[in-house]
Amino acid sequence: MPQRIGTSGKSGQCWAPVIGTMLILIGIFDFGFSSVFAEASIELGRQAGVVSKNSGFITVGHIFSTVSGGLLSIGSAEDGTIVKSVQGEIPPLWVSLVLVIGRLILSLSSIVLGIALAKRMRIAVLPVKWWAIVSVGWGVLTMIFSLGLYGYISQSSGAAAAGMTVMIDVSLHVLWPLAVLWRVRLA
Repeated sequence: MPQRIGTSGKSGQCWAPVIGTMLILIGIFDFGFSSVFAEASIELGRQAGVVSKNSGFITVGHIFSTVSGGLLSIGSAEDGTIVKSVQGEIPPLWVSLVLVIGRLILSLSSIVLGIALAKRMRIAVLPVKWWAIVSVGWGVLTMIFSLGLYGYISQSSGAAAAGMTVMIDVSLHVLWPLAVLWRVRLA
């Protein structure tokens, strides 16, 4: 069996460099997206800790803000109220960090595997299949644990922002790896 996938002059044999380049580019984007999710998870975990410690003060601040029609705002009572409402859905901070670190590792591995595919290395085909399977499973697991984060985004930034985040998450972590798996299994 040859060490390379196809030949550069053969028609229909350019799928490996194309998929490899897409793996690199989407892996870089996913690394950035996961980094933003890590920051959001850390901030939400920090706010949840502040909320649980200052729950009474947040309630008083929210009452003052409601009574004054929003003119009198004490601290970040509005953010505290939002976090308090989704606090039961938020996983512990360590769980969020483990999920995000796994996502970052998968992003980096997709870049490395993309480089191998772009160089038409046949040895990369099996690891890419495993990457796709693990990536789909990890993506679904991450999205299940991110329901509280989606709720927070919806309540703080609006339903459109949360919907866009969910669509990006599904596209990056489920649809894209499934498309890669479908194409690579034909190799």
